[in-house]
Parts: sequence; C-alpha cells; structure tokens
Amino acid sequence: MAQKGAADMQEFRNKAATKSAKAALKQDQKILLRKSQEEQEAYAQSNFDRKRRAMELEASANVAAGEAGVSGISVDRIMSNIGRQEGEIGVRAKKTYESTLASLADANAQAVSRMVARIQGLPPVTQPNLLATALTAFEPMLTDEAVESSDAAINGWWEGTFGSTNDGAAT
Repeated sequence: MAQKGAADMQEFRNKAATKSAKAALKQDQKILLRKSQEEQEAYAQSNFDRKRRAMELEASANVAAGEAGVSGISVDRIMSNIGRQEGEIGVRAKKTYESTLASLADANAQAVSRMVARIQGLPPVTQPNLLATALTAFEPMLTDEAVESSDAAINGWWEGTFGSTNDGAAT
C-alpha cells in the first residue's frame, strides 16, 4: 500500500510539473508574440517615417532648385540621390526587422525545448512490485534451515506422489 501511495503521489507530482511546464511555455509564447507585434508596428512606423522624410527632402529640393532656376539633369540627380538614400535606409531597416523576427523565432524554439526538457526530466513513476515486496517480507524467513526443511518437504511430497526419489535434478 505504501508503494502504491508513493507511486500515486509521484504520478500526481509529474502531472503537476507537466502542467506547469506547459503553462510556462504558453506564457513565454505570449511574451514573444507581443514582442513580435511591437516589432511589426515599429517597422511599419519607421517605413512610414522614412518615406515621409524622403518626400519632404524631395519637395525641399524641388523648391530650392526652382528658386535657383536649376532644372533638368541636376534636379534628377538630386532626386535619385534622395531615393537611393531612402532605399538604403529601408534595406537596413528590413534586415534589422527580419533579424529581430528570427531571434524571436529562436526564442520560441528555446522555450519549447525548455518545456520538453522539463517534462523529460521528470522521474518515472515506479509502480509497486509485488514480487519484490513478497521477497522483502519473507526474506527473514529464508534461512538455510528453512530452505533445507522446504527441500525435504518437497522431496517427501515427490516420493509420495510419484513413488521415486528426487535426486535434486531438475525435471
């Protein structure tokens, strides 16, 4: 009964630890999802700000060129330069964003691995072993005298049942 109680208690502890590991994973994933959403919003806002700034620079360049009486290739080169700079900044922002999302995906994979490791690290539930219990209970009774007495009783039964002696050989 004590072994059964211990096994039941270990099973209960393992279930509780498994539930805790799953809850921790769920919480980690909520945090990572929120961080991902924040990064998406920040990236979208930076794109909007970058494009607006580029449009402001182009407008300022157009006004300055018009006031100076400059047109043609010079203005086109200024606009191309503004577009190129805006594109470079956009590519850097996109790479940073993608790198951040990859880091968040890695953090999610680590959270899943931690949960699996926590569950796999639980001690196994040892079910009661009735044979081991019986042997342990009867071990004090298994003295040399008791074994010899038992052998004599078996030999007597054998002779009485089959009419021949058992010479100790296995049949």
